[in-house]
Amino acid sequence: MVNEQEKVKIYIREDMDVSQRTWLVAKLEQESGVVGAWFEGDDHHCLTVDYERNYFSHATLLDTIKLNGFHGEVVGA
Repeated sequence: MVNEQEKVKIYIREDMDVSQRTWLVAKLEQESGVVGAWFEGDDHHCLTVDYERNYFSHATLLDTIKLNGFHGEVVGA
Protein backbone atom coordinates (compact mmCIF):
# COMPACT_ATOMS: atom_id res chain seq x y z
CA MET A 1 0.00 0.00 0.00
CA VAL A 2 1.33 3.42 -0.99
CA ASN A 3 1.15 6.25 1.53
CA GLU A 4 -0.30 9.28 -0.21
CA GLN A 5 0.93 12.60 1.12
CA GLU A 6 -1.11 15.76 1.32
CA LYS A 7 -0.38 19.30 2.48
CA VAL A 8 -2.89 21.39 4.34
CA LYS A 9 -2.76 25.00 5.54
CA ILE A 10 -4.28 25.60 8.95
CA TYR A 11 -5.04 29.01 10.45
CA ILE A 12 -4.18 28.94 14.17
CA ARG A 13 -6.50 31.31 16.05
CA GLU A 14 -4.20 32.01 18.99
CA ASP A 15 -1.34 34.49 18.94
CA MET A 16 1.72 32.32 19.44
CA ASP A 17 5.26 33.29 20.31
CA VAL A 18 8.31 31.57 18.81
CA SER A 19 8.60 28.97 21.59
CA GLN A 20 4.91 28.01 21.30
CA ARG A 21 5.18 27.64 17.52
CA THR A 22 8.36 25.58 17.83
CA TRP A 23 6.73 23.39 20.50
CA LEU A 24 3.57 22.77 18.41
CA VAL A 25 5.60 21.91 15.30
CA ALA A 26 7.71 19.45 17.31
CA LYS A 27 4.59 17.83 18.82
CA LEU A 28 2.98 17.43 15.40
CA GLU A 29 6.15 16.02 13.86
CA GLN A 30 6.21 13.33 16.58
CA GLU A 31 2.84 12.03 15.33
CA SER A 32 2.94 8.97 13.08
CA GLY A 33 2.04 10.04 9.59
CA VAL A 34 3.11 13.68 9.88
CA VAL A 35 5.93 14.22 7.41
CA GLY A 36 6.58 17.84 8.37
CA ALA A 37 5.01 20.95 9.87
CA TRP A 38 6.04 24.59 9.69
CA PHE A 39 4.79 28.14 10.00
CA GLU A 40 4.90 30.21 6.82
CA GLY A 41 7.53 32.95 7.07
CA ASP A 42 6.54 35.66 9.51
CA ASP A 43 2.88 34.60 9.64
CA HIS A 44 2.38 33.33 13.18
CA HIS A 45 -1.06 31.96 12.34
CA CYS A 46 -0.44 30.04 9.09
CA LEU A 47 0.65 26.47 9.83
CA THR A 48 1.36 24.06 6.98
CA VAL A 49 1.28 20.34 7.67
CA ASP A 50 2.52 17.69 5.24
CA TYR A 51 0.99 14.36 6.21
CA GLU A 52 0.14 10.87 5.01
CA ARG A 53 -3.57 10.46 4.33
CA ASN A 54 -3.52 6.89 5.68
CA TYR A 55 -2.95 8.34 9.17
CA PHE A 56 -4.79 11.67 9.24
CA SER A 57 -7.62 13.66 7.77
CA HIS A 58 -8.09 17.40 8.07
CA ALA A 59 -10.47 16.81 10.99
CA THR A 60 -8.06 14.58 12.91
CA LEU A 61 -5.24 17.11 12.40
CA LEU A 62 -7.46 19.82 13.88
CA ASP A 63 -8.32 17.50 16.78
CA THR A 64 -4.61 16.86 17.39
CA ILE A 65 -3.91 20.61 17.43
CA LYS A 66 -6.80 21.12 19.85
CA LEU A 67 -5.50 18.38 22.15
CA ASN A 68 -2.27 20.38 22.33
CA GLY A 69 -4.11 23.49 23.51
CA PHE A 70 -4.65 25.46 20.30
CA HIS A 71 -7.51 25.99 17.86
CA GLY A 72 -7.33 26.04 14.11
CA GLU A 73 -9.30 25.88 10.92
CA VAL A 74 -8.38 24.57 7.50
CA VAL A 75 -7.81 27.42 5.04
CA GLY A 76 -6.31 25.54 2.10
CA ALA A 77 -5.07 22.21 0.91
